[in-house]
Amino acid sequence: MKVFKFGGASVKDAPSVKNVAEVIRQFCNDELIVIVSAMGKTTNALEELVKLFFEKGDWKSKLEEIKSFHLEISNGLFESDHQVFERLESIFSAIAKYLNNAEGKPYIEVYSEMVSQGELLSTRIIRNYLNENVHKTVWLDARNYIKTDYNYIDARVDWEMTTRNIIEKIPVFAKDSIVITQGFIGSNGEGKTTTLGREGSDFSAAIFATGLKAESVTVWKDVPGVMTADPNKMPDAEIISKLSYTDASEMTYYGASIIHPRTIKPLAQNGIKLYVRPFNSPNNLGTTIGDEHAGMHPASFILKTKQVFVDFKVTDFTFIDEKKLGMIFNALDQLNIKINLMQNSAVSFSICIDKKFDKVEKLVERLSESFHIEMRDNLEMLTVKGYDQSALDKIYERKEVLLEQKSQDVYHLLYVPEKKHRDLSEMS
Repeated sequence: MKVFKFGGASVKDAPSVKNVAEVIRQFCNDELIVIVSAMGKTTNALEELVKLFFEKGDWKSKLEEIKSFHLEISNGLFESDHQVFERLESIFSAIAKYLNNAEGKPYIEVYSEMVSQGELLSTRIIRNYLNENVHKTVWLDARNYIKTDYNYIDARVDWEMTTRNIIEKIPVFAKDSIVITQGFIGSNGEGKTTTLGREGSDFSAAIFATGLKAESVTVWKDVPGVMTADPNKMPDAEIISKLSYTDASEMTYYGASIIHPRTIKPLAQNGIKLYVRPFNSPNNLGTTIGDEHAGMHPASFILKTKQVFVDFKVTDFTFIDEKKLGMIFNALDQLNIKINLMQNSAVSFSICIDKKFDKVEKLVERLSESFHIEMRDNLEMLTVKGYDQSALDKIYERKEVLLEQKSQDVYHLLYVPEKKHRDLSEMS
């Protein structure tokens, strides 16, 4: 059994959907599970919809805009009397009804319910097109299989229940049909929608693959494979043909957006290979992630934006000891915040984290009585993995650097970006 994942860029319009169908056609004799993201920038649009709803803005116009986008794609795929249009009308009516009755609901609950609609819409459209043009399909709601805790955003998977659901129900469907389901979404013990974090569809593919003991996962992207830098920012970036699980995991941890950070661990633990291949050139083998003996590869440049620097200083003339570190790490764990970079001195402990929702503010609120806290946001972090001096020589000098760290293999630079942003292609 193979698991395929197609991201938003691969299904951004009708010609793209047709291309995805042709890719799948090449593999439709295999048992296949296909995970699909929301179309194009739909998740961003749904986030704007939620923002407008809570700010008492014109969310109905935004919803109509999202509806028109999906109808336009569907018009390029189906005849005007196709049943898919009735289904889409039903989904958008349900969205409007939900929001009309969502007054007083927590933001994170409404957010998860709304942003999940992108995947539900895309898989409905793609399922119908594949069913009629490629191979018989079965549409499954991922929320019935992936079970999580009660964190609506960046939810943690209940692996025992999720694996049991997948093993018991999915193999029979895959015997004579292509299984189509959603990335990014799950549900909690009350059956309410949860999300696995932005770009979480890769992780969804890994979850299904793990439960099914799949042969492989293939993530189809708009780039030739995993590269040494974002090719849009560094034109001379190279493809890395082979990566070990360890190297790939480390790159995603530091912010490489090619793969969701939580994807690698379950695949590595079960020996499932991960392929990153271009959907516009499906015969290109791209990057294979798996073998721990993948060999050396060129230095990789990873740029992570929207970073926040938080510095905790003691207030009682003591030191940053194990007890105080425990207080900080306990708060980070409870808020499900990942540290991207950390550094400590005798009297302070500094971290770099992502700017996500209101998590930073909640962290400061929890710890402000125990520490003097300073915060800087709108920062960038550049990581160079596998660096040598020639790689470091490519990095231009930043005016205001907050943290700089070097280990044997990894170099980090946390800095205030210049107003006129210079990208990696300007390195000299």
